[in-house]
Amino acid sequence: MTTPFANSVAISRDQKRNDSVQQAYRTKESFVAVHVDSAGKGEIGFLPEGAILRIIGPSSRLGDGLEVIFEEQVYNIFKIDLFARCSLVFEPRRARSRAVAACA
Repeated sequence: MTTPFANSVAISRDQKRNDSVQQAYRTKESFVAVHVDSAGKGEIGFLPEGAILRIIGPSSRLGDGLEVIFEEQVYNIFKIDLFARCSLVFEPRRARSRAVAACA
């Protein structure tokens, strides 16, 4: 007699959203971002021209925003700022996977 075997696979419903996570963008000009410290205090700062930003997910602070990492700090920016003031940085997939593994 055989025993039924159940197998499940988690598939993201929003693959487009997941594809943007960990993508890198280079700023074409300086623009405003919000950094929130561990105490919850927000500070407005400027991301400089030429900065490399890596998307880590949707913003927990801004309704239509993203959280990005710049110089080992998390910033909240509006999507419109990212797409209007930055250009996508294309990285070889192998280099990208090593960078993700190094962060883990």
